[in-house]
Order: sequence, then structure tokens, then C-alpha cells
Amino acid sequence: MSNPSTGSGTGTSSSKDKYLVVALHQLMEEYGWRGIEKHFGFVKHHIIYIKPGSPLDKIELKANVLGNHMDVDFLGVTPQKGLLDKVFDFNVRVVRKSFEISKYVSNDLKITNEQDLRNNIVVVIKQLEEVAEE
Repeated sequence: MSNPSTGSGTGTSSSKDKYLVVALHQLMEEYGWRGIEKHFGFVKHHIIYIKPGSPLDKIELKANVLGNHMDVDFLGVTPQKGLLDKVFDFNVRVVRKSFEISKYVSNDLKITNEQDLRNNIVVVIKQLEEVAEE
């Protein structure tokens, strides 16, 4: 994974979260998920991924920054099978992960604990795809 950091200096919590989201995005793409829509905000980020051959139609990553933590909802969307899926979102499964931003992004804006991030992404993708295959 390439480091999204291009500058030096002390990163603020608000800029560190963007580095963490970029790192998560790069990992999703490394595992074959292509980002087709990206919205980076001040404290909210939203990315939509697709992957040909996956039992999921898409995965949506929705991140909210709360102080030094970022709560990330990974929404796995399966193909709609009927009217109830359209009305009640029965075809959507959510896995939530909470990340302590300073654990994963240093003050000089370098990604740390990369293996832990990788493990989290692998587990999330596996959980969402297993539910889709049921």
C-alpha cells in the first residue's frame, strides 16, 4: 500500500482522518473493489465500490469522524430479490468498525499499524460476502 502522505509537519485530527480514509480506500482497491463514487467531506466520507464476480452488488463505505475516532459503516448491498428488499432494505447488511485515528495515522501523517488495517478490511469483506451467499 502506498502512503497517502505527501507532506510533512504535524497533522491535525481533521486532516488525519482523510489519510485514514485514503488508506482504507487503497486497501479496498487492493482487494479488487473499484471505487466508483468518492465523496470526502469535513467529518463525513462516503465511497461506493463494485467488484465483478462478487455476490454483492456493491459495498458502501460511510465514515463519520467523532473526535479522535472514526466510525466506519461498511454496507454490503446484495441483489434485490423482491418488493420487500426495495421497501425495507432487506438486501443491505452493515458491518461497523471504529478506528482510533491516532493509532493508524502518525503526527507526521504516515500510516501506522497497516497490517491491522488490512486484517479489518479482509474480515469486513468476508463477513459481507458470506451474508450475500446465504
